[in-house]
Amino acid sequence: MIQAGRLRERVTFQAPTKSRSRSGEASLTWSTIATVWASVDGLSARDIMQAQQANVLATHKIIVRYRDDVDHTSRIVWRGRTMEASSVIDRHNREYLEILAKEVQ
Repeated sequence: MIQAGRLRERVTFQAPTKSRSRSGEASLTWSTIATVWASVDGLSARDIMQAQQANVLATHKIIVRYRDDVDHTSRIVWRGRTMEASSVIDRHNREYLEILAKEVQ
C-alpha cells in the first residue's frame, strides 16, 4: 500500500495529439490528461547506471496511484519542468505506477 504522505508533489500528465493546419501541415500538441499527487525523486548516479543497463534514459523516478491512461508516450510537467516518460511500470497489482522519466529542455 502506498502511503498518502509520500505523494506531496503535483504533476500534470499530458498526451501527444496530432493535428493538421489548414495548409495540411502536421503538428504535435500536448493535451492534459490529469493533474495528480505524486512522489518525485531525482535518481542517484547508481540508479541512472542501472536504468541505462536496461536501455532507459532517466533522471527522475515518479510514483503515482495507478492510472490506465499513462504510458511511455506521456509527458509529465512538474514545477514548470517538462519530462518524458521513459518507462511506466505497474507495481503491486495495479496499486501504483513507477515512472522513470527524463527531463527535457
